[in-house]
Amino acid sequence: MDKSFKNQLLNINENWKSHSRIFGQAIEQWVEDNVVCEAIDSNKYCRGKLFNQPANQKSYDVVCENCDKKYQIKATKTIIKANRNNQYKVLGSEYQTTLNSINSGDNWDIILIHYDIEMTRIQDVFLIYSKFITSDIVLPRKPLGPNARRAGWQGCYLVFDWDKIRKLY
Repeated sequence: MDKSFKNQLLNINENWKSHSRIFGQAIEQWVEDNVVCEAIDSNKYCRGKLFNQPANQKSYDVVCENCDKKYQIKATKTIIKANRNNQYKVLGSEYQTTLNSINSGDNWDIILIHYDIEMTRIQDVFLIYSKFITSDIVLPRKPLGPNARRAGWQGCYLVFDWDKIRKLY
């Protein structure tokens, strides 16, 4: 497996300025190129190819060609590790959208990616199965203030017990 994502950075829109958008898109492409489906059926891993979905798809970024399993990708340049409460907190998306997706039974897993921004390399890949993604783990963030560009928008955090997180690579 090639842990470098330099080639994926070459395909990013050159007009983009946001580092999180640039690296997020490159990491999603890296996942499509390097990670296989980890869904389990009849005690076997699917191992199907993952395909990126259109931008701004609610709750998931890639889907398996074999079993249609959905995955949301969360990429960070900070080390992924348990806090002192043996939990890991990841930044989610819009609070109500996240709750609606969980409660609708969409059943998406989360792929956590830790990358080195200087070396443009993937450091770690973790997986959180959908059975651990429940409304109980969703914590609302404070809504954006009245002067913000998206005033009133409310994001969330997803808080997982560390023992629910599986290291893939």
